[in-house]
Amino acid sequence: MWYSTSLALLCIASVVQGLSFRASTNQPCFNISKPETPVLDPKWAESIDSFYYPVMSTNHLYRVAVDLLQKDPRDVRLSTVYYDACIKWYVNENETTTVKGFNGLSREYVRTPLKDNLDGFTFVGLGGIQDIYAGTLYTTLTDNKTFFVVATCMENGGMAWAAGSTTPTLTEETKKIVLDHVMSLGFNTEDFTELKYDTCEN
Repeated sequence: MWYSTSLALLCIASVVQGLSFRASTNQPCFNISKPETPVLDPKWAESIDSFYYPVMSTNHLYRVAVDLLQKDPRDVRLSTVYYDACIKWYVNENETTTVKGFNGLSREYVRTPLKDNLDGFTFVGLGGIQDIYAGTLYTTLTDNKTFFVVATCMENGGMAWAAGSTTPTLTEETKKIVLDHVMSLGFNTEDFTELKYDTCEN
């Protein structure tokens, strides 16, 4: 599979080093043009109360992990990120989103819809290291049934992406669709990774 070799190398490297944002950054943030019609079906989007991120860029995973753990990236081991993260998102009714992971840790983010793009919103954490995981998120692809792809422009200019899913895993066919799509947006193939939920409690 396209992610197995890189994942193995990352796990080996985790013994001696922490996270490196420099290695996982793609390119300066790009301008995602406003689609002629919204990508997301509002009814389906509103029906989602929780979701997983089984496939994403390492840049996205690293930032979420650091924000949840509230640690210096150099102090976060790669093995901890891939095997203990169990990241799951919860959409709240008060215009906030909560991420949970690492055996009970949680962080809450305020989300503000964009006025000129129904598929985007800005987000910022409530307290903590706000410049690590904050920015503007755009939904760029979805089947409006099981998955969606978001591209994120971080406040510091970094780029990240993730594929949200109502289930902990995606089919190989869906992974291929996601991979082709994010490549078309300009993301590097070396920056793709998969988060395992096999040992997670829920």
